[in-house]
Amino acid sequence: MKTAIALRLLRLNREFYDTFAADFADSRRALQPGIVRALDGLGTFESVVDVGCGDGRVGLALAGGVAGHRVSRYLGVDYSEGLLRQASPRMPPGFRFMLCDLTSVDWPNQVRRAEKARFEAAVCFSALHHIPGARRRLRLLRGIRSLLEPGARCAVSVWQFLHVPRLRRRIVPWSEVDLRPEDVDAGDYLLDWRRGGRGLRYVHHFDEPELTRLCHRAGFRLLDVYRSDGHAAGGGEMGLYILLQVVIY
Repeated sequence: MKTAIALRLLRLNREFYDTFAADFADSRRALQPGIVRALDGLGTFESVVDVGCGDGRVGLALAGGVAGHRVSRYLGVDYSEGLLRQASPRMPPGFRFMLCDLTSVDWPNQVRRAEKARFEAAVCFSALHHIPGARRRLRLLRGIRSLLEPGARCAVSVWQFLHVPRLRRRIVPWSEVDLRPEDVDAGDYLLDWRRGGRGLRYVHHFDEPELTRLCHRAGFRLLDVYRSDGHAAGGGEMGLYILLQVVIY
């Protein structure tokens, strides 16, 4: 994918989440079952970085002891100022948020300068599919890995919207943003949003082999993979989850 096209898609998504932040956050107050299972699969940890944290709902759940966790250091990182404004102010000491461009080469260094220490776990829920281009997605995962201690675990999820009839009907042609199908990569889609107004988002649809190959290239080994969140999505399994561990060379 050409850089100019990727930048247009990133700008489209940033504008969407900044515009519809309140409506989007309101539609996802409860944690999906797949997220709860993923947090349990991370084992015991006291520090975690939440990449693509959105409105910080995972951080809020961890602060409340979800899945029995006792976390003392949480950093939520996101590129949407609008979503971060929706994050709860009722966070305990040691729970912080950072506005950061997750597609930049320097974002892991920004985190390291702010945190000074690596994390025992990482999560990246429903964010990777918003990054255009395989090279950028690989860079994001490698950035996450660089923030983790040796042997640390990481949970990643991506949308499986093609499995959900309600969401398949949200696919719109690329001509709506003055692009052609040949301008984007295989598996790239444009989805509309109809709550609080109409908006458009770029999403990449992963299949399981593509996601596992990408995580392996980023320096992780696979611990578990599963689909979840079908009931909440209204048919079909909305989320593909993968549980990973940092490879120690």
